[in-house]
Amino acid sequence: MIALAVFSVVAMALTKNASLAVTQTARMQDQLLAHTVAQNVLNDLLSSGRRDKAFEGPSRQQSEVTMASRSWQVQVRLRPTDDADIKRVRVSVRDDQYFDEELAVLTGFVGRQ
Repeated sequence: MIALAVFSVVAMALTKNASLAVTQTARMQDQLLAHTVAQNVLNDLLSSGRRDKAFEGPSRQQSEVTMASRSWQVQVRLRPTDDADIKRVRVSVRDDQYFDEELAVLTGFVGRQ
């Protein structure tokens, strides 16, 4: 009887650890995909054809991006720096289903051509 009780406690602990590992793996996958989305958005903004648009457009832009059969909410914030020809860019990515949490944030700088 004691062996059965010990076995059930150990089995519950192992089940909890396995469940936690699955949850953490899914979260890491979400963060990796969100980081890739943020990199793509930042690289697109830094490409030669879009640099001047960063200086002409609004300082905050919202968009929806589809990647890996999922929708991602992307926010791009442009802030001035001490140099008038350089702006600070902050790209944040959220899952379309869980909009309250940023999964990835990248910061870069863009200059006029």
